[in-house]
This record gives sequence, structure tokens and C-alpha cells, in this order.
Amino acid sequence: MALKVLLRKFKALRLRRFATKAIKDKKEAKKRGTWVGMSHGFHTVERDGNPKGSVLAQREQIEGSEMWLFEAFDQQMGCGITKYLQSHLFDKKLNEYQIGRKAKETMRKAYISTGAKIHKGEKANEIGGSTTVLVMNRKQFVAAAFGGYKAVVCKDGMAVQIGRKYQRAIRGQWPLSGILCVANGGDHKPPKDLRLVVTAQNVEPDMDFIILASNGVWEVMRYQEAVDLIGHIENAQRAAECLAEEALSRMSKSTISCIVIRFH
Repeated sequence: MALKVLLRKFKALRLRRFATKAIKDKKEAKKRGTWVGMSHGFHTVERDGNPKGSVLAQREQIEGSEMWLFEAFDQQMGCGITKYLQSHLFDKKLNEYQIGRKAKETMRKAYISTGAKIHKGEKANEIGGSTTVLVMNRKQFVAAAFGGYKAVVCKDGMAVQIGRKYQRAIRGQWPLSGILCVANGGDHKPPKDLRLVVTAQNVEPDMDFIILASNGVWEVMRYQEAVDLIGHIENAQRAAECLAEEALSRMSKSTISCIVIRFH
């Protein structure tokens, strides 16, 4: 009996030491002003044996720069955004400075180009959805979202939706919301979810993780609920699965797909 008690105490001591070390590691990262690593996980829910949404995680090494592209998208949006970024950014063999300067504008154009192709295609009356994050050298990221798909960052335990609206067209181009409203035969102001959102930010020491998720998650869960649900889960893959399973348990009827990017 005494041996069992001793083993329990030893196990509890090891767990406390592990937890203390994890806290110290995070504090040290914040002191340095940088994160030393990044991990990711993703999950989609199949309905009737067919996944309605897709996820992508792609690593690119260009001129000594490491880039990670993450995207959650539905069948309507397809791989158009990824293909555009591949040909207009990754294949250009740019240096780190050039990538940082061009990434945000290239991301915006990728969404506009994809939206234009949807407008011209057979499924012009259907509205797609996608959210994309491009992490550059674990120091900066560009994020975009459209059509109910959102990207949310956890900063010191608080949920913050990332991005800003693009409502004004530039010469020779349409805002993505404008393209899809024309496709649907409307001339009214587009709903909030139909506006393209793009942002560029630094990866700050108080950023714990980023969630990219489809409308099937956000229709049944608030941003802070999602952050609170997975905040304690260090394993990014398990966190993504937990988020998707929770959306399913809440009887979400829409596409459920998500990606979790965790900074360590």
C-alpha cells in the first residue's frame, strides 16, 4: 500500500515538473520575443462518406526562407488559391524581403482571381468559402478569409478574429464580394460573410495558436469558445480533432473542417 502511495506521489511530482517546464519555456520565448517552433494539425468531417471541405498544409523552402501555407476550403473554391500562390509567389524564387513585401497583395489577388473564375464557370450561382494563412519563417503571416470561413488567433488566451475588409475595387479588378453578388444577380451591398478579408501580421510572443475553420464550426461556436476548448491541448492534431468533434456534437449541418497552427 505504501509503495502505491509513493508511486502516485512520484508520478504527481513528474507531472508538476513537466507543467512547470512548459510554463517556463513559454515565458522564455516571450522574453526572447520569438517562438522556437511551430506545429500543426487538421481534421475534416465526412458526411455520407464524402468530405464536403478540404484542408491543405504545404511547406516551401525558397532562398533560405521557410514558408508554410495552410488552407481550409470547400469544393466550390477548390485549389485555385493554392495554384495562384504557387505560380505567382513560390515559383518566383524571391528572397525573404521580396516575399514579405509581395505576400499580402498576392494573397488578395489569388482570391480575386479564383472568384472571377467561379463567376465564369458552371457553378456561378454557388458561393464558396475559404480561409488561408501563409506563415513566413515563423516570424510573419498573411491571412485571408471569405464566405463564412474564418481565421482566429489566440493571444494570451483571448480569441481575436484576424483580418480586415476590402470593399473598394482597384483598376481592372473586382472585390471578390462584388463578383459573387453579380453572379447571383444582385446589386445590393454584399452580406458581411461575402467580403474578402486579408491581413499581414507579425508572429508575436503572446500568440499561442491560430485556428482556421469552416462555417460548420463557427455556426455553432463562438470564437472564444473555440479557443477555450482547445487552449490546454498542446498537440495541434488532437486540438483540431477536438474542435471538429465538438462542432459535430453540437449538430452542425454545414461543412466541418479546421486547422490548428500552434507556436511553441
